[in-house]
Amino acid sequence: FDCSGFVYYCLNQAGVNQGYMTSATWQGCTKYPIISNMNDLQRGDVISFKGHVGIYLGGGRMIDASSTQGKIRICDNIQSSSYWTSHFVKGLRIF
Repeated sequence: FDCSGFVYYCLNQAGVNQGYMTSATWQGCTKYPIISNMNDLQRGDVISFKGHVGIYLGGGRMIDASSTQGKIRICDNIQSSSYWTSHFVKGLRIF
């Protein structure tokens, strides 16, 4: 998976009829309620970053597909990470 493919797969497995969207398409998406503050994210929200997309797990954790690491991973403490906070675009409330 790349990050977009992983989000597509997860949403479809959860019964969400959402077509494939690139990370750039997620950035421009207005179909779902928008979360503009990382601290307001809830479990299941899609998180859009500059050039990346993942799914919020709650507790400051995100699951995503890392192209550079070539695997699915869980990132901890994203809300206190200078990398993730500086790249955050928005969250999308799917559920």
